[in-house]
Amino acid sequence: MHNTDDYLIQQFQNGDQDAFTHLVHRHKQNVFRFVLSKVKDRELASDLTQDVFVKLFKAADLYQSTGKFRSWLFRMAQNICIDYHRKQQKASILSLHNKSGTDNELTLIDQIEDETTNPEKETEFTELQEVIEQAFDSLPDKQRTALVLCQYHGMSYQEIASIQNVPVGTVKSRIHNALIKVRDFLKENDLM
Repeated sequence: MHNTDDYLIQQFQNGDQDAFTHLVHRHKQNVFRFVLSKVKDRELASDLTQDVFVKLFKAADLYQSTGKFRSWLFRMAQNICIDYHRKQQKASILSLHNKSGTDNELTLIDQIEDETTNPEKETEFTELQEVIEQAFDSLPDKQRTALVLCQYHGMSYQEIASIQNVPVGTVKSRIHNALIKVRDFLKENDLM
């Protein structure tokens, strides 16, 4: 049990810097993917992910060992994304729906390496990625977040409820409604 998140955060609270490094390495990829799903820009997601871990570093003493470290961390990530969006809305600097066509945009299906892929299959896969991204983009933010946390990060309804600060029933409803909307979107595009 010396490798659990709670153990590592407790060790960090007691001054063990290596424990913090282990926590960062364990969670940075999932936090990055979550933040990327919210901001849709790889550079920005990288910066905000770093902000999450800086905040974790500063706020680690506030964590009470309850076995819910991952939920606490993702709540922190969600709050940083919300703060970012609020700042952007106030400044009116960046449209959150900008589609620049760059590699920094969110791809909902992670890169899949297949040595046997041919150009035709690659094109089909790229088109499928675009349609799935459009389907997710069409979802309200709260539904999209719940679905991403459930499907791509494997979180339980309880963990998602803790992150979104809502009852479990609301999470179930959001995911159910999101799946219906994605299914309908895929049907409209002749993919189901």
